[in-house]
Amino acid sequence: MQWLQGYKYNIIALKIFSLEEELMMNKQSVKETAKKLLLLIINFFILIISFLIPKTDKIVLVGGWYGKRFADNSKHFFLYAHENKEELGLEKVVWVTRSDEIKNELSSQGFNVYKSWSIPSVWYHFRAGIHLVDQAFSDINPWFSIRSKKINLWHGFPLKKIGAYADGSYKTNIQKPETVWDKLDSILTRGNWGKHYVLATSDFSAKILAEAFNRPVESMIVSGYPRNYEPLIENPVKYIPNHEKDYLNKVVEAKKQGDKIIGYFPTFRDKRETLIFGTSDSSEIQEIMDYFNESNIKVIGKFHFAGKDDKFSDLHNHEAFINLPSDADVYTFLSEIDVLMTDYSSIYFDYLLWDRPIIFFPYDLAYYRDEDRGLIFDYDEFTPGPKAFNIEQLKQLLSNGVDELNKSYQRDYGESSDELKRKIFGDHPGKTDIRHLIEQIKNLA
Repeated sequence: MQWLQGYKYNIIALKIFSLEEELMMNKQSVKETAKKLLLLIINFFILIISFLIPKTDKIVLVGGWYGKRFADNSKHFFLYAHENKEELGLEKVVWVTRSDEIKNELSSQGFNVYKSWSIPSVWYHFRAGIHLVDQAFSDINPWFSIRSKKINLWHGFPLKKIGAYADGSYKTNIQKPETVWDKLDSILTRGNWGKHYVLATSDFSAKILAEAFNRPVESMIVSGYPRNYEPLIENPVKYIPNHEKDYLNKVVEAKKQGDKIIGYFPTFRDKRETLIFGTSDSSEIQEIMDYFNESNIKVIGKFHFAGKDDKFSDLHNHEAFINLPSDADVYTFLSEIDVLMTDYSSIYFDYLLWDRPIIFFPYDLAYYRDEDRGLIFDYDEFTPGPKAFNIEQLKQLLSNGVDELNKSYQRDYGESSDELKRKIFGDHPGKTDIRHLIEQIKNLA
């Protein structure tokens, strides 16, 4: 009888635990419902106000990188549209930021820039018929995007897994609408950002991004990336932020002295430290940097040494190394780079447009593919260029100089590079005018 009594106590305990769990779930459900109702009320209130303020597609509002940087597609769109607004049929192009530094610098150069919660910013959020971001809706002040055309310019065609392609903890919680609340998603997000468009550079790219974000292909706009438009490729960007000028001058001066420039931009790992040149041995890093120096090569990188061993200070101060600020826009420097080196970063897709050599340095390919973020595509198929897995192999690739590397690259990888370029960029390989994108946006419903 004692065992039966114990069994009953266990059953009662399980029922109590189950009841507590159900109550917690119900409590969470109530919170979620209350949150969605609050969003609905706020959106409705802002919607009413928006009808009182005339909205026009001749005013474009732009932001980027969560309001903390002036970079990438949003930056290049803003600069081009600001300079050519009359040709493009625009009255005003506004940049929105959360950074005092960006606000002060851009204002001093005569640009229209406002802090996200300032009165002028809120006013132009209501007035602008077009709202553009390149990371997420929080690039601007999303609360006031209702009734505006909302477009994410995005920041690159992905090689590594993102969104619905990702595995485990990296998988974005993107689900197809099932409940009534899910189907009302577009009005239950700040500023109605549930309904927005994403820029893709080709039909192939549109299909991949639609899968990643679990969105209909119809919500993709196919056009070129602003950072790759021909005017920006053939001519230097006329406005360079102050914190980038000194570094760009260093690169330009090095080229005048006959140095070749290698841009080294590895992807940062999620689960382990990214190793510079695939090693944690400072003597090996010193050796390859000395090799670059003797070979009249300068390396541009974007590394963060905070928290690392002091042994890396030698690299930071090495005369062959130019370490860009963490908030620098690497696309400002692409025109000066003779060879790009990366592992899994999407920057190499854009660099294909320059028809210059790309060295792939995937020192931990098996690990990254199988245990870290993972890759959407077969690595060899989507990386047209020579591979180096360690420093010695890298030195071997460069042993005959950058000019010879360029010749061998064009011979061995020119065709596959062009094929990939057509796949990623389609009819918009950076050779189109920004008017193509503007007209598509204006024609959106």
